[in-house]
Amino acid sequence: MKRHIPHLLLLAVICSSTAVGQISCTSGPAASKLVCEFPVSVGLLTNDSSLGSGGSTPSAARAATVFNSAIATQLSQLPLASASAGTVEVYKAGVPETFNNLGPILVDRAQVIGKGKIFLGGTASQYVFTDIDGIPLSKLAFGFTSYACSTSVSTGTQCPSSSGGNGNLVSTTYTGEITNLSFRMDQVVGVATIGLSSRVDMSVIVPVERVSLGAATISSVSYTQNVGDQFAIGPTNNPNTYSVGTASGVGDISFNAKGVLWSGERAIYSAGLTVRTPTGDDLNLLGSGAWGFNLYSVYSYLAKVSPHAKIGYQWNTTTELNNPSQSTGGNQSLPGGLQYDFGADWAAVKHLTVAVDALGSQYLNAPTTALQPISVPTSANSANNPTLNTTVTQNSSYMLSDLSTGIKWNPGRNLVLSANLLTQLINNGLRARPTPLLGISYKF
Repeated sequence: MKRHIPHLLLLAVICSSTAVGQISCTSGPAASKLVCEFPVSVGLLTNDSSLGSGGSTPSAARAATVFNSAIATQLSQLPLASASAGTVEVYKAGVPETFNNLGPILVDRAQVIGKGKIFLGGTASQYVFTDIDGIPLSKLAFGFTSYACSTSVSTGTQCPSSSGGNGNLVSTTYTGEITNLSFRMDQVVGVATIGLSSRVDMSVIVPVERVSLGAATISSVSYTQNVGDQFAIGPTNNPNTYSVGTASGVGDISFNAKGVLWSGERAIYSAGLTVRTPTGDDLNLLGSGAWGFNLYSVYSYLAKVSPHAKIGYQWNTTTELNNPSQSTGGNQSLPGGLQYDFGADWAAVKHLTVAVDALGSQYLNAPTTALQPISVPTSANSANNPTLNTTVTQNSSYMLSDLSTGIKWNPGRNLVLSANLLTQLINNGLRARPTPLLGISYKF
């Protein structure tokens, strides 16, 4: 089995791809993918630049694809079920003692499964995302500008370079719109673990996902101002636009190796490394488009109430989903940072364990969003200028904290059934409503 592991990693490298340029939603392979469903619906194809803070006017493409990196960052690091199932035996003065504690659900415990043992497990969950950085996905605001240019009309004003046109500027149109984004992911995860020795085991984690994305621009108004005019025409109501799509497939496959560094009578301390491979289709939001490396250590204490704690650090490589400049060669690393988990599992009765855990993830220098009101200069009297809300972006660091509560039931032998609820406690990043998870596992 040891000789097969490098072959699996090599296969993951061959099956993955790393892009070096920006995503184009106007042509090329990305145009028909989910990564472009939202940008197209909010005006990528009909506007030249976006309203922004400090007088900046980033391209419409850059503003409309702001969610790609946020989605990829958090989807690639969703909590996964651990390979801990069944009872555990410890030896006290040479005499085996069995603990009926079935272990945590979303957090690793330090124990390995044992030499020659095999663990197989599967979980199913559904994530329904509702907010991003405190902004409801049902009320996303964007402000754009578009320009009408002509080479046959002389206005004395050069057409902006962002318009892609030549000649003189004839008019400027300011558009504000509210978009309702519906975003859901159904995920089934398979876990297989083999005990390589009494102190080392290795796992492969395979997610299979179905992503559903829909965007409806339900409120859009425009103001058009001709060059030289003091007042603009508007507001003009624009027709609603809709864009929907789904994608299914294998996500980013991960490999995990864990080894016991120290073990006492009941306490165990281990360390491990998880390697995430970019096997999922990132343009369909099924993967991150980046390699990920998580080096961690974990401590467990075996008792009727068993505390455990884990701390690690997540590194990621570059991905085409994080290209703020929308330029060739502008790919940046997927944000990562410190990760921690701690909690306890309680053997309430012989075959039933209750698990409660706190999970935290840090995202360093990550893209974040905020709403900003922009006064549109359409009148000689600034007091009469209309205000359009728009979404602006900046990079900052933040933490996510989740509460995991669940039960594990052992109906017989080494079969374990589990049910869990994951609740996000801090309204940072991409937020989902409380997420249920069902699992089944068996240790041979």
